[in-house]
Order: sequence, then C-alpha cells, then structure tokens
Amino acid sequence: MQGATQEAITQPVDPARQGSSAAEEPTFRAPDEPRFVPGEILVKPRAGVPEQALEVLNRQNNARVAERLPGIGVSVIDLPADLPVQAAVRRYEGSRGIQYAEPNFLLFPEADPPNDPAYNKLYGLNNTGQTGGTADADIDAPEVWDTTTGTADTVVAVIDEGIDVNHPDLNGNIWTNSGEVPGNNIDDDKNGYVDDVHGWDFYHDDATVYDAADGDKHGTHVAGTIAAEGNNGEGVTGVNWRASIMPLKFLGPDYGSIPGAVKAIDYAVAEGAKISNNSWGCGGSGCYSKTLKAAIDRADGAGHLFVAAAGNDGTDNDATPQYPANYDSPNVISVAATNNQDSLASFSNYGKNSVDLGAPGVGILSTLPGNGYGSYSGTSMATPHVTGVAALLKSQNPTYSDEEMKDQILRYSEPKNSLQGKMATGGRLNAYAALTGQQALDSTRPTITAVKPNAGSKTRDRTPTIGATVSDDRTELTDANIELYLDAKKRTTFTYNEGTDRLNYTAPRLSYSKHNVKIVATDGSVNSSVKSWSFTVRR
Repeated sequence: MQGATQEAITQPVDPARQGSSAAEEPTFRAPDEPRFVPGEILVKPRAGVPEQALEVLNRQNNARVAERLPGIGVSVIDLPADLPVQAAVRRYEGSRGIQYAEPNFLLFPEADPPNDPAYNKLYGLNNTGQTGGTADADIDAPEVWDTTTGTADTVVAVIDEGIDVNHPDLNGNIWTNSGEVPGNNIDDDKNGYVDDVHGWDFYHDDATVYDAADGDKHGTHVAGTIAAEGNNGEGVTGVNWRASIMPLKFLGPDYGSIPGAVKAIDYAVAEGAKISNNSWGCGGSGCYSKTLKAAIDRADGAGHLFVAAAGNDGTDNDATPQYPANYDSPNVISVAATNNQDSLASFSNYGKNSVDLGAPGVGILSTLPGNGYGSYSGTSMATPHVTGVAALLKSQNPTYSDEEMKDQILRYSEPKNSLQGKMATGGRLNAYAALTGQQALDSTRPTITAVKPNAGSKTRDRTPTIGATVSDDRTELTDANIELYLDAKKRTTFTYNEGTDRLNYTAPRLSYSKHNVKIVATDGSVNSSVKSWSFTVRR
C-alpha cells in the first residue's frame, strides 16, 4: 500500500479568524495513510464463473459472503481473524476465477438580491469585497438568477453525511419519494428500501437520513450551498433557490466505506437524480477502487453527473491521486477551492490534468443542524457551488446530458492567472457564463467540436480514428497548443492540420470496452478549453 493522505471533514471556522489567512485551513485532517475496513475485502468473480466457485474459495479461506452488491457482481467478504486484508487480496486475486479483489477502503468527508438576512455574507455567490476579498471574485450567481433560480423538478443527490431535513432553510427543498407512504413500514414502491420517503441512510441502513448523535454537519452544510431556499426571509440562499435535495447518507461520524458509497450512487440513479455532490474521498494510488469506479461508470451510462472534491492536502493530484475525483470517468468533475481573492486556497489540491476547475471554498457560510449556520472551508465547500450550477443548467435545459452539463461548466469557467497550470481549465466557476454561453470577462477560448467517434457511440473498429475540430478566433493553434488523452494516458502521436483545424489520432488496438477521451486546448493567452467524451468498442 502506498502512503497517501485522505480527505478530512472541514469544521466550522472560528469567527475570530474570519477574513484571516488562517481561516483557509481545515481544522481536522484524516490519518496520513490509506485505511480500510479490517477483516473485509471486496471480490468480483470473472464473468461466467458460478456462484459456487466463490463459496468453495471462501470455505478454503474460512471466510464468508457478508453482503452482495446488486447490479455489479461484487461481494463483501468477511475474513477470519487470522487472515490479514493484504494477504487475502493476494490470495483471492491468485484464484483463476476471480476478476479482482481489493480492500474495502474507508472514505472521508472532504463547505434583486434575495431577502435572506445573511445573503450579503455569501461572497462566493456575490463578492463586493465584504469579507476583505476582491470584488467580483465570485460565481456571478445574481447575474443568472434573472434567468432561473432553479426548479423542484431538478433532483440533486447529496452523497455525504446526513442532512437535517427540518432546517427551515432546507425543508422546502428536500426530495420526497412519491412512491412511498410515510411510516407504514412497507416498501410501497418495491425498490428494496422501506419508508425511504426522503432518501436513505446507508451507514445505519435505515430511512432516518439525519442522526443528531452523528453530528451530520458536513452534509447539512453542503446541502445549503446547493439549495438553501432563496428569498424566504431565512438565513442564507443556495446557488439554487429551488431544487430537490435527495439525502443519501453513507458517511458516519468519521468515515464511510465503498459498499455504502456504491449503494448510494446506485440509489440516486435508480430514483432519477441526474446530478450528485460528492464532497469526500481517499487519497493515493493505493485507494483506487475498481468497485467504486464501476458504480460511477454505470451512473455515466444513465446520464448522471458526478461532482467530486479534489481534496484538502495542498498537493498535486497528477502526482498523488485523490479518489473519486481522479477517476477518468467522463461524468466526473473534479473541483478545487479558491478564496475571496480568486487565488487557489492554500489547502486545496490541484492538478493540471486531473482537476477541472476551481470554485469558492474558503470561509463559506451555510446551513448547520438545529436551525444553525456556520462557515466551513474545504474543497467540500467548493464542490456544491459547481453542483448548484449544474442544477441550474438542468432546470433551464431539462434534456441536457451529463456530458452537456459538464461541457458548459468547464468551457465557460472564468480564466484566472492564479489558476493557470493548476487545473485543466485554468479557471474558476462562473454560473452566468455557463448558463448564457457567454465567455466571462470577454475572454475567448479554443473550441473543440465535431468529435469522433461520437460521444456515447459504439464501434466494431478496434483501431478507430479519434478526431476533433480544435479552433480559436485569436490564436493560430498548432499541435503544441493541444493535449490528447486516451484512457487517461497522454498521446503525442496525433496530427493536427492548421488549415482545417482538424485533429486526428489512430488508436492502438483497443479492448472490447468503454474508452474515455479528453482533449485540452490552450490558446496564446493561456485560456484553456476541455472536452471529454467516451465511446465503446463492441464485438
């Protein structure tokens, strides 16, 4: 196992430190090495291997199946006390019938104007310099509210700790399962969950989506940034004044694990949420989970956008990955944190190739349990700003796919010199630009269009030509302005015709599976555009 850092829960900032540089630092961090649930591993048999084969292997190791994850073919294996996790992984992966075995990694939490009294403290939405920062170092939320303030038809899953659904700034925007009758102890909609009226608690395995004894501050805070009810005379406002927040708790007082995260993602997709906020993670290449990656890819297949926190270790995710933010799944947006001066927060992870954009994440005021409010710092707080803008896009364009939402958010991020070379877009989230399709600050960026193979398409060609038209109004682009990635690996043998603006790359022989493509184009003013898509090679 590689030494790495895990994401930490971000605690309320001491009011005495508001506006100071010290307020940027989250006050709690998780341990410095990947951790996993002791006595458990995750095992996936190869296709076609009968269930009895795993039972035989378990008997040989004095182990048993503790749980099966539906829809993915993965089993949680309960190990005997004398079989360490690392040894069990090697032993099961050494069996011919096993596709993979891996630890059950622990995952950690990574925080006209409306008449809401504390609105003027929300610099991330509208920065007038009120917190000592730079005016307009914000996401331009008021500029877009003339167009849309959101709609209850847009369902956003908050996969996190629990949410205080009775908070007066949240209770009007909490998702309700119309197929379930409250309190009758019957699974009315036959989805496998009894009385899941407002979501589910995968940590305690019950329908109570808020547990005061667990704290559940982090999830409540995240939910408020996405969709605290606006213009209701209460506290703060979210990026959306109206949206349906689906509480999906899988994090307990300190951590959660892979099966809970997977089941929460599957639930969100099954119940129609097209966007999820994921302010949690595990750092280091040793935390790569094939089981979690498969769940995110399945969500992509259902058109679900997965917004993830980049991490709070102040490190380069290109060198030390942070999962799930670093998965190359095309539906993932990885979010760094910026401060009230549009600089990268001192604690925020970054990565030219692995982090997509920044958003306000320092001293963010939002909802807390018990009708409270408080300021948190972290990429956890930056991520729901992006999720909130995705929800505004979906409310305005209900047919948008996850690819279209992601493309709008990244293409129209606001370029910032302080972020250049630190993330793929070199920019900070801008709601107005994303919803109107107008570049912020009159900037121009390269455009990436007419991609081949088409996004979501299937081909029998195992060596397909990957292509795109990459152009810019002000810069005569060359191949030096363009980076191409196939399945997360940089490819340098592509050709670029400066006359036709056409990029072409003949792929090596590919496997029969889904493949991910990313193109990054940077113009002479160091403005970047990113285009990600996927296609499938079929037999």
